[in-house]
Amino acid sequence: MSGWPRYPPCASGTCTDIVCCGHGHKFRWPELFGKKQGEVQAAIQRDNPEVTVVILPPGRVGSPDFCCNRVYVAVDGNGNVVNRPTIG
Repeated sequence: MSGWPRYPPCASGTCTDIVCCGHGHKFRWPELFGKKQGEVQAAIQRDNPEVTVVILPPGRVGSPDFCCNRVYVAVDGNGNVVNRPTIG
């Protein structure tokens, strides 16, 4: 099993769902909702070193394309995570 290249660019190979993207690593982090940005970024990188964490500041949205090597983390003005981070 090979790893994903660093993001960008977006990579998904033949995967069309997050389970396939995980390559045996964790692929979603609902327990990190409400935690601080730095803590969340570190936890995701520890759990799945194949992904790049992309921080979305308040008011920003990520692109709609599906990427196995990216996790969007949306934060509020206080640096608290306001989404449930998932590969994609």
